[in-house]
Amino acid sequence: MNRQAANGYQRQEEEAATLLRLADGLAPVAAELLLEQVRLDLATAGLHVTPPQPLTDEDQGGVVVCIDDDGQVGVDWLPHARLDRAALDMVEADRTDDEAVVRYEVVRSAMDTALGAILEGFRYATCRPQFGFGHIALQSTW
Repeated sequence: MNRQAANGYQRQEEEAATLLRLADGLAPVAAELLLEQVRLDLATAGLHVTPPQPLTDEDQGGVVVCIDDDGQVGVDWLPHARLDRAALDMVEADRTDDEAVVRYEVVRSAMDTALGAILEGFRYATCRPQFGFGHIALQSTW
């Protein structure tokens, strides 16, 4: 039984290596295809992926996956509109130490870290956008 399992594992490893060699010669995945794959993978991970943009005030929070102005797939976390509005109101009132602002910043930071780990777990290469939170998802590293 162990010999069969070992042989099956070895065969899977060989097949994966063959696929990687074949993929080396392929063109990069189009941004639209990468966008859909990232959306599917994040939903598979159990995250609520918001509908494609434009987002409205009625949209609840979750993962935002979109193609940015540079044609790259951006991934970010959108807190629920209730927390977003409360924090914005306090910042505009120059009350940045308010509980709503603290909660907003904690959620954004924690979800940013979690999204990066999940994307890496699904074997995406990632980099940071020029400003703010979020990730740029690049073609899978498998």
